[in-house]
Amino acid sequence: KKRSQQTGFVKVGEGGKIGAKATPQFERISYEIEKYAGYFPVTNELLADSDANIVNTLVEWIGDESRVTANKLILEQIKTLSAVDLKDLDGIKKAINVTLGQAFKATSKIVTNDDGLQYLDTLKDSNGNYLLKANPNDPMQMRLAAGALTIPVEVVPNDDLASTSNKVPFIIGDLKEGIVFWDRQLMNIKMSDIAVIGELNAYEEDLSLFRAIEREDVTLRDKKAIVNGYIDVTP
Repeated sequence: KKRSQQTGFVKVGEGGKIGAKATPQFERISYEIEKYAGYFPVTNELLADSDANIVNTLVEWIGDESRVTANKLILEQIKTLSAVDLKDLDGIKKAINVTLGQAFKATSKIVTNDDGLQYLDTLKDSNGNYLLKANPNDPMQMRLAAGALTIPVEVVPNDDLASTSNKVPFIIGDLKEGIVFWDRQLMNIKMSDIAVIGELNAYEEDLSLFRAIEREDVTLRDKKAIVNGYIDVTP
């Protein structure tokens, strides 16, 4: 369903005709499912002799690979939006208050990287108080509190969301409204000790091969819900 400005009812005089009003408008979104996969060889000696639970460790690693894959697909879509030079804190506030506006402000957040965290973590008010604070109800969650603005902040490692030429990314908005993640097949993991992949023969080399496959796509849903911003922190 498309977000659209509603204009309210029209005044009708006694005996006058009631006019038609617009109903909710809908649009189609196309998506194309692609397959993403990888395999991970492990020696059977390692599985048998280690005092650690190697299988669980590997499954957690594969889960992180899936997370990184999803983040890359989402960032690829966000990067199709025009980059906005926010310049400073006032630019962040304008992006939230004006560009996103009341339609998305209440559900928006700031997504940045380690460089962005450093930038936000050094901002102070006129009394020398830091503007980035922990949420009292959830100390692990950070919030930027500047004037009338209070907005959650989520930090992604620089390796996953890199700065470019001192331009630090600040993705602001409601990503659930702005992005659709089409998950056709949840990640499927299979293990085999007899599989052959290219020159790799699990049976001959006494290996176990773990194979992970997932099928998905990511598309933009509402461009108005996201600001693809950056701040140049060049000294």
